[in-house]
Amino acid sequence: MAQLRRAFDLTGCAFLMVDWEERYIRPAAAWFSTPSVGDAFGAVLSRPYDPERPGITEAAIERRAPLLVSGIEEWPGAPRLRRRLDEELPPEQARHTWEWYVTSSLLSVPVQAPDGRILGVLAMSSNAFTDDDLRGAEVFANLAGIALDRSELLHREELRSHDELLLNQAVRELGRSLELDDVYRAIVAQAAAVSGMTKVMLTRQEPASRELRVVHAQGVSDRVRRERFAVGEGMIGRVAATGEPYVSRDADRDQFLAWAVEEEGFRSFAHIPLSIGPRVFGVLTVGDEQRVCDDAVLARMVAFGRFAAGMIANALDFQRERRVALALTQGFIPGPLPELEGFDAGLVYAPSGHAAGGGDLFGLWRMPSGSVALLVGDVSGKGIEVAAISAMVRFFIEARTWDATDPAEVIQQTNALLRRRLPGTTFVPVVMAVLDADTISWCNAGHTPPVLLPADGSRVDLRGTGLPLGVDEDAVYTSAETALKPGDVVFACTDGLTEARRDGRQFGDERLDALLAEHGRTLEPDALVHLLQREAEAWAPSLDDDMVILALRRQP
Repeated sequence: MAQLRRAFDLTGCAFLMVDWEERYIRPAAAWFSTPSVGDAFGAVLSRPYDPERPGITEAAIERRAPLLVSGIEEWPGAPRLRRRLDEELPPEQARHTWEWYVTSSLLSVPVQAPDGRILGVLAMSSNAFTDDDLRGAEVFANLAGIALDRSELLHREELRSHDELLLNQAVRELGRSLELDDVYRAIVAQAAAVSGMTKVMLTRQEPASRELRVVHAQGVSDRVRRERFAVGEGMIGRVAATGEPYVSRDADRDQFLAWAVEEEGFRSFAHIPLSIGPRVFGVLTVGDEQRVCDDAVLARMVAFGRFAAGMIANALDFQRERRVALALTQGFIPGPLPELEGFDAGLVYAPSGHAAGGGDLFGLWRMPSGSVALLVGDVSGKGIEVAAISAMVRFFIEARTWDATDPAEVIQQTNALLRRRLPGTTFVPVVMAVLDADTISWCNAGHTPPVLLPADGSRVDLRGTGLPLGVDEDAVYTSAETALKPGDVVFACTDGLTEARRDGRQFGDERLDALLAEHGRTLEPDALVHLLQREAEAWAPSLDDDMVILALRRQP
């Protein structure tokens, strides 16, 4: 709902889901601009699913395509809809709802998973929708469908991970650190707990050779710890080569590494490959001098091995990301704000988890024309790859300002450059402003609107003038302009500030607006942005999203 409100000029919006067993429509989330809209819009959100007497929602689902109704009385289904309102609602409420329909433009867009399942419907109302809004809403629904489908997959995986208490506890222990040596130690310790075996050995397949090297073990001899096992040799080598788990059987004794079995005194043992797809990280071995590794132990260890392989992959990726992060720190992430004659500036740049770089981007620089450019944006997603994309976006935009002064022209050209370079589901809300001697012009591509705080006490929101970058290669962007006077303050931030959460509640726009009204004109920009950072950190126990807070004041 928050992203819909930023992207479109709405009077109301809802995400509706259908219970197909009960044939009933229910809202998962909704927002209304006024109580009056809520009374009208809200009256038809929860209801039986009835394609024989369809509302806009049923009509969109049945046709499996967006439905734009600019005037309800021109829609063929209007008479049936009105009869339905009269039958199901009290007379006064039915009249009020129909009057709202008549004065509203309505847009209903099915949200589909990549496999074609209907996950829900985005229902929106506005004073007037355009064909561009229809296309943008369809793109938005596609992105929402991908996100919801991924969320469902993660949810199912999480449920499976809780099937057994031992596995659940082991997984929690494995997740305590991303340091590779810590992960190896945790895998061995938890493998012993899950299997009940006294001897555990973790071997890693060396990338440059066909050998398995022991990286951690407990209960085994020093000779075994020092040994290197060839891939394909013995049962441990066969498991590494085939990727198939194995539990010892007397019939295979002639294929065992006899010296190792005798050295450890194994009565029984099992080898579990640690792999993700074709990527083999190594082999986990459990055994005991007394207990028997049966098929039940093997099944538990195979399930545990999937998590262990994932943690090794994460730790290896973390090592790589730290190397990349060093490069980001040295080259990609902008340094301190420059000294700009005639302006005072303040900045907070806080990637989530205190990483070297995040998806949020910012910039403040003097253009060849002498104007000052201001940039704030947010690449969707997380990780070092996202940090690299944010750097690419910033560089593209800054480079274009060397010979283009119109923010819309800069954003339009950047969008054309990015569309072929961004991953399919990545998009970039961004806002760029140009500050001249007495004006500020801006182009807002789907970003949280910056705020202009004139010294006279008024307020101007620098609202959106186009879709986020990367959504539509042919998107059209426009600039807007307003006066800029001495003492005026321009404030911009990413949603990491307003969406900081405590007990499910966000820091929120209202809290931010109140702080800006109280302190925005009285504090120096640097003091202002750090005050807001402290307020957000006091509100949320931990900040899970990147955050940029930028303030710029035209000196009196």
